[in-house]
Amino acid sequence: MSALERLLTEELPTGTFGDARPPKPRPVVRPARPWLPAEQAAHYAALAAAIGEPHLTLLPAPDDRSAAA
Repeated sequence: MSALERLLTEELPTGTFGDARPPKPRPVVRPARPWLPAEQAAHYAALAAAIGEPHLTLLPAPDDRSAAA
């Protein structure tokens, strides 16, 4: 079998001819840590200052249980 025939018989021409290199392990993806309320407030204040907006006071979200009553 010629070199061209061997190359054409591979599924994807990788040049390894039968997995001569071991597969690379997949990196472990860790979930992102949720932001603390103080971190969120500091980040929001920095963004508001960068665009020249006054700092807004955010109201708490309504409780879903009170809407069902």
